Amino acid sequence: MTMRWMLGLLVLVLSLSACGSKPSKPNDTQVAAVKADGPKIYQNFCISCHGNQLQGAQGPNIQKVGERLTEEEIIKRIQKGGGGMPPFQVALKEDELKALAAWLADLK
Repeated sequence: MTMRWMLGLLVLVLSLSACGSKPSKPNDTQVAAVKADGPKIYQNFCISCHGNQLQGAQGPNIQKVGERLTEEEIIKRIQKGGGGMPPFQVALKEDELKALAAWLADLK
C-alpha cells in the first residue's frame, strides 16, 4: 500500500509541475530571424569566392557592397548571379536570402 501511495504522489507531483503558463510560441518572423543569420549564411555559401573578410578572391571584394547596391539589388544578384557569379535562387531559402542581403546591404 505504501508503494502504491508513493507512486500516486509522484504522478500527482509530476502532473502538477507541468501546469502553469504556456510558453509563447514564436511567430514566423522570429523563427526566420533565428534560423537565418546573414554572417552564417555567408560562411556557408559565399566565403569560398568572396573571402573570409569579404576581401574578394575568385569573386569581387564586397566589404562595402552596401555603398554600391541596395538590398533589393543584392537579392537579385544573389538569386540570378551574373559577372561570373552562379545563381543561388535554388540553394537559398527566402528567409536566408533576405537575411544575407540585409546583412550585406548594411556593409558601408
